[in-house]
This record gives sequence, C-alpha cells and structure tokens, in this order.
Amino acid sequence: MFDPAHLALLKRALLVAGIPLAILVLIIAAWTLDARAHSGEALRGVHVAGRDVGGMDEDRLTEEVGDLAATYADAEIVIHTPDGDIETAADAVGLVLDVDATVQQALDAGRADALPARPLRWLTSLLSGREAGVVATVDEALVRTLVSTEDPTGRTEPVEPGITGDEGQLAVVLGEDGEGLDAAEVADAIEEAAADGSMPIEVDVEPSTIEPRFSREDAEALLERAEDLTDGPITVQVSDEESDVPASMIRSWLRSEAGDDELELALDEEEVLADLEALFADAATEPQDARFTVEGGRPVILDGVQGRACCEPEAVGFLLGAVKAGHDGPIDLPLRTVDAEQTTEELEALGIVESIGSFTTNHKCCEGRVTNIHRIADIVRGVVIAPGDTWSVNEFVGKRTAENGFVSGGVIENGSFAESIGGGISQFATTTFNAAFFAGLDLEEYQSHSIYITRYPYGREATLSYPKPDLVIGNNTPHGVLIWPTYTNTSLTVTLYSTRFVRGEQTAQTEAPVGVAGCKRVTTERTRTYVDGRTEKDKVYAVYRPAEGIQCDGPPNQQPTTTTTTTTTTAPPPPG
Repeated sequence: MFDPAHLALLKRALLVAGIPLAILVLIIAAWTLDARAHSGEALRGVHVAGRDVGGMDEDRLTEEVGDLAATYADAEIVIHTPDGDIETAADAVGLVLDVDATVQQALDAGRADALPARPLRWLTSLLSGREAGVVATVDEALVRTLVSTEDPTGRTEPVEPGITGDEGQLAVVLGEDGEGLDAAEVADAIEEAAADGSMPIEVDVEPSTIEPRFSREDAEALLERAEDLTDGPITVQVSDEESDVPASMIRSWLRSEAGDDELELALDEEEVLADLEALFADAATEPQDARFTVEGGRPVILDGVQGRACCEPEAVGFLLGAVKAGHDGPIDLPLRTVDAEQTTEELEALGIVESIGSFTTNHKCCEGRVTNIHRIADIVRGVVIAPGDTWSVNEFVGKRTAENGFVSGGVIENGSFAESIGGGISQFATTTFNAAFFAGLDLEEYQSHSIYITRYPYGREATLSYPKPDLVIGNNTPHGVLIWPTYTNTSLTVTLYSTRFVRGEQTAQTEAPVGVAGCKRVTTERTRTYVDGRTEKDKVYAVYRPAEGIQCDGPPNQQPTTTTTTTTTTAPPPPG
C-alpha cells in the first residue's frame, strides 16, 4: 500500500519535472514552425553588419547586401602598429564585399548549427540577434604593395630566391628573410575586421619575420626551365640587319621576378638594350641638331633630323616572349627614335635674325698660318653664345694639334718670333675680338700681342695660346649670339648675328710709357649705346715692347675690362 503522503509528493515531483520538458517541447515546436515559416529566407534575428535581415528572401537579401557593398567600397581602413598607423582606403587594398557569399552566409545562419543546439540558438537570437557577418576579400598583392611602401616598423623586405645569368652562366640566388608587417597577416586581419560592419575598419598588427614567398626548390625549377629554353641562339632582325644572339648572351640577361603565384623569368632591360645597341650599331643613324647657316647675309635655321638606334624598350618584352616560347627567330625588333639635342623651336627663341657686328682682317695668301686660320674658323663657325653666357675659344677649340688639323706657323714666344703648331690663329682672335668690340659684347678675358703687328688695329687686338692667354666673350644681351667666320685666301671675316641690343664704337685712345724705354701701354675707350638710349664707357688695353727680346716692366699685359657707366636720356636708339 502506498502512503498517500508519498503519493502526493511523487505527483508534485513529476509535475515540476514536466514543466521544463513542456517548455522545451514548446521551444522546439515554435522553432520548427518559425523555421518552416522562413523557408528560403534568413531566420528571425539574423543580422548582417548590424542590419536586421531576418525574414528576407534571397532576392531581398541580395539587394540589401548589394547596398552594403557600396558602403564597403568607400570604407576607410586604419592599420595600427606599435610604431604608428597606416591609414588607407578600400580600393588601395582591393577590399570587396562578396555579395553572393554574404547572402548565402545570412541564409545559412542558424541552419548550420548542430541539430540539438538549433532551437536554443534560435531562442537566444530572438533576444540578442545573430550576426551572420560579412564575407569580404582583399587583394594580397595590393596589401603587399601598401605595406612595402607605408610600413612604419623599420621594414626590411624579404629577398625572393631566383636565378641570375652573370657571364652567361645560370645560377640560383638564395632568398633572405625580411622584417616588418607581413602582407598575408595584414590581409587576413582586414578581412576578419570587415565582417562586423564597423567603420572605419581598424586592425591591430605586429611586425614579424617575413619569409620569402617562394622556396629554393622553386628557384631550382625555374633554373632548369631557363636552361632548357636557352640552349641555342635566337636570330634577331633590326631594320635590314640580322644577327644571331648567342645563348651565352641571352643567359647573361636572364633574371627572375616574383609573380603573384610563381617565380617568373625576366630580362635585365638595361643589359639587353646596351648589348643590342652594340650588336646592331650599323643599323643606327645619328640625329642631326637644328643649326644655323647664313644665306644672303642673314641667318637661316636648318631643321634637325631625328636619328635611329637599336632598340625600343619594348624589344625586351619581344625577346622575353621568344625565350619563354622557345622560339629561335627571326625576331623583328623595333629601332628607337633618337631626338636631336637642339630643336628648331629652341633656336628660333634665341632671336638670331641680323648682323650686330662684323670685322675683317687681311693676310698673305697660302702660308702655313692661313691653314690654321681656316681650320679654327671652320671649327668655330656656328657657335651660339646663349643670353648671359660666356664663351672661351680655348675651352671650345682645345689644344691646337696636328691630329686636329693644325700645322706649324709663326708665333711670339717670350717676346720673340718663333714657329709652333697652330701659329697664326691669333688673327682669328683679333678678328673676333673686334667683331665683339663693335657689337657691344663684354670682353671678359683677352691679351694683346706683346709686339705690335701692323695688320691688326693698334691697341685693339688679341692673341691666343693654350691654355693661356685665352679670348673669352660675354653675351650681355637677352638674345643668342651666332659666331659666323668666313674667309678667302687673303682675308678673314667674323660676323656676329643676333637681335640688335647694343652697339660699340671707339671714342678715344691714349698711350703712355711703361717700364723700360720704348714700352707703351695703349688704352682704348669704347662707348656702348643701347637700344633704350643708355650709354656706357669701358676700356681695353694693350702693352707693346719696341722690339724682340725687350722685357717691359709695369702693369701686366693681360687686363680685365673695367667699365664706367654713364646714362643719357637724349641719345636716340641706334638703327635696327
């Protein structure tokens, strides 16, 4: 017989135990009904980046996630490191929200849990929601570029293994570890942080050892491939020239570079182009600068001509393609254009349009010194002195030698007449000096002959030797100055062309004894008149000994030009 009291306790115990079971049954039943009600839809309480997408079907989810994707495209990204932050944008790392994967993840939320746990997770989601998360991807190659340039942690790049072809022998080059932000770790951190939709996207990363992405075995495999591809020459055609590029030369060009997924063959562009230029030198044509000539007494510009040389930089790509394809030619390679250094437009801007000064000196025909006069005239003809520049005869012409076309001629050495290679070119110096004198140009450096020679203007002449004395002319005008010497068998003329800015004239000359008896110092005054009416006076000097062998004491023969300026406002400008 049961005790009634015990029976009552048992009934109450069964009732208490049955309540949770009943609640559990109710939860399961409600979850089942809700799951069936949301078949093909996101379950109740599912969120994507904070947006409630519960009950949305696939089409509605796609629309909602697509709208969210536009937000991610404009996302700011902050990468925190112990040594500073990198602030960047989504497009800089290739951040993209994967719409299809995110939609599928939202639809799967709550349906992929272990079956016993699903009703309870469903009940929890009704109170706090369930974050399905965003599926976002970044481009690791872009991240690698970003951290290689912006890494604030004292980065050293890893060195990828590869191959080299020094001296035509292929060899493996081992890789080396680097130190800094690892691109793969940064990429993973960004993708993980992007899942919850927080903006800006912020990640914390630490520097670490960065291993090369490729192994020694990868490099050895590339080496083996390179050897197979370069076991013979490649025939190359450039213009009308054809030549075989030997295997040893091709291998000397070979390098490797790290691609996204593998080590790839590459060529050293600088070496390739240098070797090809030497190999096909006969296919080249030199460019011709635009230059001046004189026709009918007026300067004329002759247009420059472009040159051609081997080869265009794209030739490297053509050769690399041939190597990779195992192609032995002939490979047509394009010549590159070589521009002239001096263009017609540059010469036109100099304003060289008219004669601004000219002077002629005479000499006997057919002497050795005449050969030298003609030679230096030919070398200098066409020189242009840019505005504000100076021009040195010795710097431009160099030492007069037989190899440069000069012969022996008369000179004055230490106050005595003698013979030397290049003798006679002082007639060119004197003629040029006087052309510049009357053109109003600056006479920066000059020296007279130590003995006066009657074929030259008294006190207004210059001599030359190497390296000193020199003749240096300064262009004190805003226009270029063209030097144009011409000659006959018995005369030399130097004409200067520009735009008239100033003119010079001799306005006084004095002489005074200097040193021993018979030595004279001649002072020649020049008045320069500018187109705006200003005038300036300056002086040039010459010191003459009375005969060979006499040494004149006193001021040095070579004198810088000293200038005294006076201004007038009444003088009319000189004629054009």
